[in-house]
Amino acid sequence: MNTRTPTPDPATGERSGADSPGVSGPGGEAAPRAPWFLRDRGIGAFLVVTAVIGFVAAFDLSIEKVKKLENPEHVLSCDFNPFFSCGGVMNFPQSQIFGFPNQFIGVAAYVFPLLLGVLLLSRTRIPGWVMVGLNVGLAGGVALVMYLFVQSIFVIGIGCPWCMVVWTVTIPMFCLVTAYNLMTGNFGRALAQTGAAQVIGRLWPLVAVVWLVVIGASVVLTFDTFFLTLLG
Repeated sequence: MNTRTPTPDPATGERSGADSPGVSGPGGEAAPRAPWFLRDRGIGAFLVVTAVIGFVAAFDLSIEKVKKLENPEHVLSCDFNPFFSCGGVMNFPQSQIFGFPNQFIGVAAYVFPLLLGVLLLSRTRIPGWVMVGLNVGLAGGVALVMYLFVQSIFVIGIGCPWCMVVWTVTIPMFCLVTAYNLMTGNFGRALAQTGAAQVIGRLWPLVAVVWLVVIGASVVLTFDTFFLTLLG
């Protein structure tokens, strides 16, 4: 018997099948289907894809860090030029703010959303508090990402390409999971049923895109000399 807890309908807050095509309304018409990111397979697939990308980037950085420690003259695979160089950033203390390489955090941290994504794809019941826990962890990840963004671009003055990949997946993941918890009642059923929560939740893609565009624009403006050379 399927014991998976269905996802609340984003408009009414009532529970319905998370991956069902919809239920019949009073007049026999099909009720609107929940947005893809409120369905188990939708959010599960998103978590798997973004977590794998983040894990690969963090794992490659970890390997490169070990090689750099073994041989300070080692040229990293992401050392493209003086403006964008993972190895250049690794030479500064901000690359290990907790006393060990930051990339080791990513290797461990992405395992959790990857596991949850796989479980959601298999339609395993995930308690709401687990998704809230993921949200808290991603909030910490985003805080770390923004700190490293400021330090890398504005203080050190060198961009780390693989770090930027991590930023690009962590921010949308945080926005999505926040919207999911907000709209499905994991932050409280009363809050989920408010119009404001539904509107804010549905705008998460726009929030993520604007957030990343601001970061991208900051990188371009900071390294304008490099980008101007590309234009000839």
